[in-house]
Amino acid sequence: MLQQTQVSRVVPKYAEFLATFPTLHHIARARPARVTEAWAGLGYYARARNLHSLARVVTDRGRDVSAMLPSEAESLRALPGIGAYTAGAVSSFAYERRAELVDTNVARVLKRVFAPDVELKSGRGQKRLWAIARELLPRTGKATWTHNQAIMELGALVCTARVAHCGACPVRSDCATYARTVNPPAARRRR
Repeated sequence: MLQQTQVSRVVPKYAEFLATFPTLHHIARARPARVTEAWAGLGYYARARNLHSLARVVTDRGRDVSAMLPSEAESLRALPGIGAYTAGAVSSFAYERRAELVDTNVARVLKRVFAPDVELKSGRGQKRLWAIARELLPRTGKATWTHNQAIMELGALVCTARVAHCGACPVRSDCATYARTVNPPAARRRR
C-alpha cells in the first residue's frame, strides 16, 4: 500500500483492509472487484489486482487456508506484482533472510559512497547498484535486516536527495563522493 502512496493516505485504509481480508486466503476467495473496492482511495489499482492474483497463486486459488508467502527473494519474484525491491524487502524484513534491496534512498547512498560515476537511471547503473548492495550484505539474515534498514534510514535522514549532510554521516570516511569534496580532482592534480 505504501508503494507510491503517502503514509497519511495508507494508515486509515490499512486496518480497514485487514479487517476485510485478514489473510491471503480471504483475498484469494474474494471477487477481484471486491479487493479493488477495498483498495479505493489508494490509487495504482494494478497493485490491488496483483495482490489478488498473488493470493490466488500462493493459496492454490483459495484452497490452502494456511498458505504464506515464500521467504526467499527469488521465490517471491516469481509471484504476480512482486519486483526486486519488494522481494528483497519481504525476504529481509519479514523473514530475516539475507536479501538485498535497493529503493531510491538506498540507490542514492550506494552511488554516493561507492560509485559516484554510476548513472542512476540506466539499466547498467541499476545492475551495478544492486551488485554493490548484494556485496555489502552481512553474513546472517538477522544482521541483514538491521543493515538494510540502516542504509534506508541513512538515505532518508542524512544522505538526502537535496542535501548530503556529510558532517553527520557515519560512513563519510569511506565515501567516494565525500572524498571528492574534501580533495577534489583539480586539487589533486595541482599537487
